[in-house]
Amino acid sequence: MRVNYLLIIACGILFSCNSDSSKSVKLYQDTTNVNDIEEKLLIVPGKSIGRYFLGQNMVQVDSLKGKPDAGDAAMGKAWAIWYGKKSTGGKRNEIAIYSGYADSTMSGKAVKQIRVISSKFETVEGLNNGTLVSNFTAKYPDFTQVATYLDTKLGDTIKVFDSKTKGIAVEFLRDISRAITVHKIGEQVNESYYTLNADWKKL
Repeated sequence: MRVNYLLIIACGILFSCNSDSSKSVKLYQDTTNVNDIEEKLLIVPGKSIGRYFLGQNMVQVDSLKGKPDAGDAAMGKAWAIWYGKKSTGGKRNEIAIYSGYADSTMSGKAVKQIRVISSKFETVEGLNNGTLVSNFTAKYPDFTQVATYLDTKLGDTIKVFDSKTKGIAVEFLRDISRAITVHKIGEQVNESYYTLNADWKKL
């Protein structure tokens, strides 16, 4: 009887473990590893957002994302924007990638900046969209305001803060983050072709 009792307990534990594992996989059907899920949603200042990284060839980006839903281009530089299938807080989730020539040969395009508005993406410190500006300044000592835009459609101002030493910029609406951009360390986000929206006017 004792052997049978232990066998029942062992089977119960095994079933429970298998059940939890199957639930985690269902979240992302193309992923079987929890670490893969976390990497897809990780913001690394100065380096990457999810599967997209600075310096990445745009041919590879296009193979992952397909044709962009919107964009803008000028003088060899471009923004490509992809909208998510679901909306959050009354606005469409989106990821935008700013690209330019990879090198002086002008033979290919590479990722220069990556911008997301979804709150699902976050840094290892837990900073994401929907976070107060004070939380960002506490983590990044040089996090300062570098630009202000008037959103004529909203009738409100958008403040852009940036950490040049870390390579992360954030747009704030009334001190709450609404978009996060990763860019090259040592450069300010607005040193390049930046404005995404025709409704924005720089103040």
